Amino acid sequence: MSSSADQLDQLDVENFFKMVEKNIGVDLGLGKTYLIISRLAPLVQQQGFENHGQLLRHLVTSPVNALHWQAFEAMTTNETSFFRDIHPFDALKKTIFPALIEKCQETREINIWSAAASTGQEPYSIAILLRENFPELAKWKIQIWATDISQQALDKAMLGIFNPVEIARGLTESQINRHFTKLPNGHYQVHPELRSMVQFKQMNLIQDWPLMPKFDLILIRNVLIYFNQETKAKIVKKLYAQLPHADAYLMLGSSESILFDKTFKVVQLDRVSYYQKEVS
Repeated sequence: MSSSADQLDQLDVENFFKMVEKNIGVDLGLGKTYLIISRLAPLVQQQGFENHGQLLRHLVTSPVNALHWQAFEAMTTNETSFFRDIHPFDALKKTIFPALIEKCQETREINIWSAAASTGQEPYSIAILLRENFPELAKWKIQIWATDISQQALDKAMLGIFNPVEIARGLTESQINRHFTKLPNGHYQVHPELRSMVQFKQMNLIQDWPLMPKFDLILIRNVLIYFNQETKAKIVKKLYAQLPHADAYLMLGSSESILFDKTFKVVQLDRVSYYQKEVS
């Protein structure tokens, strides 16, 4: 019996990966063919195609439409959890937010952007961190923007409902009791007060960006690694423009670097680093 991978025409795979990169910027090599098998399986079934190869042939021979966007979004990585990689959150609590609170005393306003927020665990983690550690911000205007290319992920994020497995990843029992309501089906919903701190919006990082505020803190973690160097450089340039002052912060994933861009300086903390505008 042939495997699903054997049903794929390599030219169709190449052309599909080119479509993915053109439309959402994600740079996939032929070594990632296995992702087609795992991530497009639900689409094959839902749309009534006989196999992956038939779906792929349809995609590469048809104008881009809603089905294509479902396929493109399926190829993105939505891996996330509450307080994922605890070290950046330690840096936020001990260094970054105290500095921002001092910087923004006059306006009493802090704007935060969680880019590629997926199903919302990162922005909700930030909201929890702020509420638990900085009670003085209760009367401040705190705005957390959370964006993602996947409307399906954002729909889940806006509801703020997570199953017991998702809720157990990264949260203490005390945090669950304090910030979530247990629903009759055993799932948990983020309290309305925390949900109101986050504004969710669909956004494609390689297309025109919507009108957004300037941000005192931008988290775009484990995202740039999926783009080629040219696309990465364009995004970094736009990120620079969204930071209003030299004391604003840009945080990437632990394995990511933008040292190629000399408009930023890197600041090393104990187990994490962040970027700020380089002042000449």
